[in-house]
Amino acid sequence: MTAFTTAAGELATDVRLPRATAPSRPSSSAPPTTAPGTGPRRAAGPPRVRRRRPGRAGPPRLTGEWHPYAHEAADGAAAVRWIRRQPWSDGRLVAAGASYAAHCAVVLAVDVPEDARPDAVIAAVPALGPAETAREASGVERLLSRAGWWAAHGDRRDSDDGALEKALAADPGLLGHLPVAGLPGRLGRDLPSWADLWRRRDRGRLVAKAAAHAGPPLLAVGGHHDHFTEDTLALWGAWGGPSARLLLGPWGHALAAAPGPGARPAHRLNLGELYVRWARRALTGALAPAGTAPRPWAGPACGCRPAPRANPVHRACGPCTDGSSPPTPTGPSAPTT
Repeated sequence: MTAFTTAAGELATDVRLPRATAPSRPSSSAPPTTAPGTGPRRAAGPPRVRRRRPGRAGPPRLTGEWHPYAHEAADGAAAVRWIRRQPWSDGRLVAAGASYAAHCAVVLAVDVPEDARPDAVIAAVPALGPAETAREASGVERLLSRAGWWAAHGDRRDSDDGALEKALAADPGLLGHLPVAGLPGRLGRDLPSWADLWRRRDRGRLVAKAAAHAGPPLLAVGGHHDHFTEDTLALWGAWGGPSARLLLGPWGHALAAAPGPGARPAHRLNLGELYVRWARRALTGALAPAGTAPRPWAGPACGCRPAPRANPVHRACGPCTDGSSPPTPTGPSAPTT
């Protein structure tokens, strides 16, 4: 494995190349801040490229501030074009990411010129946009989770996962003050994008674009206990591409690393390896198109049976996202999903 960091456009770019990488190998692109344990770079496979904002997972390479949900289309298009110019790339690539990085991956499929679009997309626990992250579908604010994310990552060059915890220890009533837009002042740091987050009313923008575009194959991955489950389902259900698959399990936002009630040993999937297997099938045209007859599903003896749908859903009772028929748990031995 050869690993190095370079610059692609305005973003620092981490590259990992397998030994004896040939120009005929496809590559995977993991947008910034892919959640631990969910990125395809954790499994053996094709060349892997991770874009990151300055200061993330290493020393800054570029100048300027990072503002989320602002420049993903331009940054992503530049990265895709850079990858396709490399001698170790045959031009095929998969955009993969979790949470905010899933937003980056979906933007590449629906919001950039055709020459910069990926050949397949893996979107795990997708934070599809500012409006989706700020409020539930009902309109209720997600103040605690947003305050935590923005205190840790928003409008800054580095990350501090414990920023909100430390602030709450100093002021337990921190989140009880109004207006909500005044939180940055109470945190003692500048968050220029925070106020605009609560003004956004464009919920569903990317889902609507996904429905209108005949996009590449999609693997949407979600957890029953994740706060973005509804958005994961909406993206999968609306996807306009030739193949859309959904993997759901009894997980939280960190997926298999955060098992929830009802999780069993069969739910402890190695998602990195699973993503690589799905990506290979997507890039070689081996996925069954939506609406076709299901093929036999090969999984553990957990009481699953086929249940055909236009866009098949896979409940996490085994490694079954390779285009096979969607299993539905039945019987007393089935995992509770």
